[in-house]
Amino acid sequence: MVQPLDMNAIDQALQGFTIPPQPDVLLHIQQLVQQPEPNMQRLATLINMDIGLAGFTLKVVNSAYFGLRSKITSIEHACKFLGVNRVVKLVRSVLLRFTLEQGQQKDPFSQKLWSNALLVANSAASLARHLQWPQELCDDCYTLGLFRNAGIALITAQAPNYADLVKIGVLAGQGYSEAEEHRFHTCHEILGYLIAQSWGLPAELCNVIAYHHSPALILESDNELEQRLFAMLKLAEHMSGESRVLFDMTLDPEWEQFAPQMLDVLQLELFQLPELAEVLRQNELSTIYTG
Repeated sequence: MVQPLDMNAIDQALQGFTIPPQPDVLLHIQQLVQQPEPNMQRLATLINMDIGLAGFTLKVVNSAYFGLRSKITSIEHACKFLGVNRVVKLVRSVLLRFTLEQGQQKDPFSQKLWSNALLVANSAASLARHLQWPQELCDDCYTLGLFRNAGIALITAQAPNYADLVKIGVLAGQGYSEAEEHRFHTCHEILGYLIAQSWGLPAELCNVIAYHHSPALILESDNELEQRLFAMLKLAEHMSGESRVLFDMTLDPEWEQFAPQMLDVLQLELFQLPELAEVLRQNELSTIYTG
């Protein structure tokens, strides 16, 4: 496991930022599922209390990732289809976006940020499923894809020129977090870690979020699960073209430097990437591979 974050770094990163608490509906849902026999009807009722949450939950359930032959049209059916644990993971991720966007103007970069988060989440989960990872790990890949950049939403709320400034730093040879700390005196890795921890994500997912722009550190972790989740996340980011989408850059320094180690963790070879891209296309997910 990677080293715990230094509390001084956390205190410094939090200056001027507030970590959003879990919404009440999520707290009620989590209390419900902790019961010996959770009531599915009550679970569906809680989700239906927010029309936005209910609508987006159905949208995700009916996405190509789940491969349903017919569309699910009710939250009750979705809960029965997914099961309690998967519903909680899905709802947590959906609520994250709603919570961070609340009261904010939906600027073009924020739209790209969440659209890309959904693409990376679906790509990571689809690739994990293709590689026959256990369903729980596939779901963790989805959650990780949505949560890892949550800290960026907090920074951009105060710095509308975030993308331009980070791009300048990366093109000058800085890492993403280094560029952020230089310009905003915080970084989205730590902010994202604190959000994930506050919202009850497992320790391994919190650690990957905390170090997802520190490949050298996490690839040396003695925790195999952290390494696998991290490698799958970076593969999904690369194949979705995240640096192009968010920062209009063809440069992908982390992948270019650490691709062999990441692929080794996943037991993949570079020549297999076009094949994986075809898997994503079959799931209606865009990639940087056009051949």
